[in-house]
Amino acid sequence: GLRPTSWLGWYYSDTVCCFSASKHPGVQGLVALTIDDGLCRQEKDRAMVKEVRELLAKHNAKATFMLCSDYVDGLEEDARALIADGHEFGNHCPEDREYASLPPERFEEELLKTNRKIEGLVGEGRRIRWFRAPQARYNAGMREVIQRHGLRHALGDTYCDDWAVEDAQWIAATMLRQVGSGSVLINHFPERGFREHIFEALRLILEGLAAKGLRAVTLSTLVDIAEGPGIAATPLAVVEPGEQAADGIASGEEGAPTTLASS
Repeated sequence: GLRPTSWLGWYYSDTVCCFSASKHPGVQGLVALTIDDGLCRQEKDRAMVKEVRELLAKHNAKATFMLCSDYVDGLEEDARALIADGHEFGNHCPEDREYASLPPERFEEELLKTNRKIEGLVGEGRRIRWFRAPQARYNAGMREVIQRHGLRHALGDTYCDDWAVEDAQWIAATMLRQVGSGSVLINHFPERGFREHIFEALRLILEGLAAKGLRAVTLSTLVDIAEGPGIAATPLAVVEPGEQAADGIASGEEGAPTTLASS
């Protein structure tokens, strides 16, 4: 479930998390759907890219896939098909592990490895805008590196441990209780025999969004609609040690702060 954190480092302060519809009226009726750890870490015949594409198309939904570059090998055509469908890719490092313990220069090598993979998929003239730190383990050194390469860090305000809890109805109900206009949802990519239950959770979430009058768009679409001159995403509430954490700040994968929001 969701667990409150006691503090967040200052380096999360410019992380894109969500938008308040009262401050950013253009996001009314829109949410950003983000899906981590694509496309498949197992044998490629266990990939569910086709099924995910069809599900999103059925609901006229767009998504930002935070790709792990090692999990795209052998699935390049599937990845290009996602781009052709109108989805987008963000950088989630080569594999599903933490990178915050690496020296900045080593992290930069890993970041650029994934950038190069994505650049080869999306084609010339399309820049990579987004980075999400695996397990949300993020630090000042990582922030400096991604900013130098023109990336923005993104987390979200609508999350549950979908990678760990194999109950699609619970996942959907939990996330649908949290979501609202301007939200950023965080899910994980399903594979056959590994996190496969997330596919059903995604179906229920998309149905629930429609029932709430919400449409899923890419993170770039939500940000571009919300941000104008001098307007930024809703900032994270940075809580110093010993202070009470703000409502909505929670931790996710393996105890790391993965879902972060402020009112």
